[in-house]
Amino acid sequence: MKITFDEQVLARLSNWSNADVVLDFDNTLGETGRPVEGCSIGTNYRLIAIDKGTVPEVFDIIIDSNLAPLHFKKYGEMFLENGMTITENTDKRIQFKAAGEIIDSNVQVLDYRQAK
Repeated sequence: MKITFDEQVLARLSNWSNADVVLDFDNTLGETGRPVEGCSIGTNYRLIAIDKGTVPEVFDIIIDSNLAPLHFKKYGEMFLENGMTITENTDKRIQFKAAGEIIDSNVQVLDYRQAK
């Protein structure tokens, strides 16, 4: 499986090369980059940069992308399909798309690294 980021999103996240990147779908990570209690399944995606080597064990699979390896939860794979994209729309919001549908029209982009 691979998720493809468009050029605009890649440019916005160009300073994430020294981060681990998490694709969170149920508000698992708090501002410290550590797990917190959360509840929003499959509709509120967040791209989160965290310090290298600090990915919580709950993110137990890696999804290939043209940005970086995306850490994800195996049990969330049911929400994914091949050929998904992450794009920037005309009003600069980040969208997560599958073939023919928008999964999340406003993906949050968060940077929780301690040393940026």
